[in-house]
Amino acid sequence: MSSIVHVHHRGDRGVDGILRLIELAGHDGPIERMLNAMCDQIASITGAEIVSIYVREDGDRLVMRGNVGFPASAIGATSLAVGEGITGLVAECMRPVSAERAATESAYKHVPGLGEEHYPVFVGVPLIGAGATIGVLVLQRRAGPFASDEVTLATALGAPITLAIERRRESAVRSARLSGTSLVGGTVLGRVAVVPTATAFESIARDPDDPTFERVFARLRDDLGRAMKRLEHSPEPELGAALDRLALALCDARFREQLAAAADRPSALRVVAKEYARAPARLASRGLDGMPPEHAAELEELCALLGDSQALRPGGIWIADRIGTFAALIAVARGASALVACDTFTPTAIEIARAARIPAVSDVSGLFGWVRPNDLAAVDGDSGHVHVHPAPSDIERLRRK
Repeated sequence: MSSIVHVHHRGDRGVDGILRLIELAGHDGPIERMLNAMCDQIASITGAEIVSIYVREDGDRLVMRGNVGFPASAIGATSLAVGEGITGLVAECMRPVSAERAATESAYKHVPGLGEEHYPVFVGVPLIGAGATIGVLVLQRRAGPFASDEVTLATALGAPITLAIERRRESAVRSARLSGTSLVGGTVLGRVAVVPTATAFESIARDPDDPTFERVFARLRDDLGRAMKRLEHSPEPELGAALDRLALALCDARFREQLAAAADRPSALRVVAKEYARAPARLASRGLDGMPPEHAAELEELCALLGDSQALRPGGIWIADRIGTFAALIAVARGASALVACDTFTPTAIEIARAARIPAVSDVSGLFGWVRPNDLAAVDGDSGHVHVHPAPSDIERLRRK
């Protein structure tokens, strides 16, 4: 017996709307903007004329944070206590409540200025997180009671709203403003990416002829080309010298062989970097050109970058214990939006950030205690502040700036 697989393409209003709700639950920015967009999707899915989302705040207050159908002035200004009105009853009993003529019910409470008397048919469903009501979703229309399957649908639609509210609350727990030293001005909002340490090199193939090994080097060579293009107009001679050092290391067969030999021993990468840096100095003692040994730290950083695959993506806010020359060059190549260190930058790394106009902040105490990969953060390079999970008001202020 044959069967047909049916792919539900775009155009199915219900399916598209639910998928869009799930997508919106992960959005950043002001919570009211996100919840308004979710109300709009729910109105489209259910056909309700009024959709409101109340969020529980300050213990027992239900504040309208999202709406479609009522005046915009109602958002943030309309609130009820848990147990007050039919909406408060929903929160109190933690069960869906419906009414065909809401105003005739004993639990009803009139809110002046809303005009809800024109939409008497009511259904409210609780938004439950961690065993408690964290909000209420309300649907209203002019006529026709909500059927059982419509109440079931409304209850299901509350799940992504709950997810969105809980996600915001979890972020707020780790919200902080950290202070550091401003190195390069500018303000950006983005996701955090952590510059890897040498232990990341464990994932690299040990055979220098392995295609995976070659792809890693090829990607960094491509990065080098992009960095050279972005920095070609800089008058700083040290930038050109840093690019030359990176190019030399990436093309050196001896360095590749040493890295391959140490790939299964990440702790040995520091030794490889130091030995590779010392060798040119020994050649220099015989009158030959070479690389000074103080660049061993750069090579150690390069070892770590070789171990990175996709973590350092474009547009990210790159954070590290220390930002060195090679990390700054790769940041320029991959379009990092900001650079932040809990310790220092090398002088050349600072010049690279300035030349590329990438906001940079150093000496950020407690950085790794507060920040995790993919966290939302805002970097104010003018003041030296790093906002971890910034509040909606901070986001709006920084965007205006």
